[in-house]
Amino acid sequence: MKKINNQIVDLNKFKHQFNGRVEFSDTDSFQVVHNLRYPFWIEWARTNYLFTIGMPYNNNTFTKENAIMTVHTTIDYYGSLRFPDLYHVKTRVSFVKNSSLGFENYILNENNEVIAKSFSILVNVDAITQKPERINDYLRNKIAIYEGSNVEFIN
Repeated sequence: MKKINNQIVDLNKFKHQFNGRVEFSDTDSFQVVHNLRYPFWIEWARTNYLFTIGMPYNNNTFTKENAIMTVHTTIDYYGSLRFPDLYHVKTRVSFVKNSSLGFENYILNENNEVIAKSFSILVNVDAITQKPERINDYLRNKIAIYEGSNVEFIN
């Protein structure tokens, strides 16, 4: 459990962790990671999460087979990272609705201090019409198995 911005967060609910190292090209003129780099790390952590739970790892996964688009993201920053710091991105799915799912992420430094937190909503769409469609049972089951009681299914 961690206290973040006067909220208690149970990081044990986050079973997925993606590890990285700050590259020199990630930093800005103040020699800290530019705030625009964090969304890239978060997106890669989400993608890696989906591969970890069993999504196929191929060129069609997110374009034809499971067209999932990000429609909302918020990021709160609590600290900064510098080159060549190590970082961890913790990821979980907190809810699954008919066509959308909610991802939570925490970025921590190598001392497990929270640097940033993020919440994103992704929507499953028909690959041709780009209209929202129900998340298939395959993905629902994979998330349920991986997250256990830590995910809420809302229909």
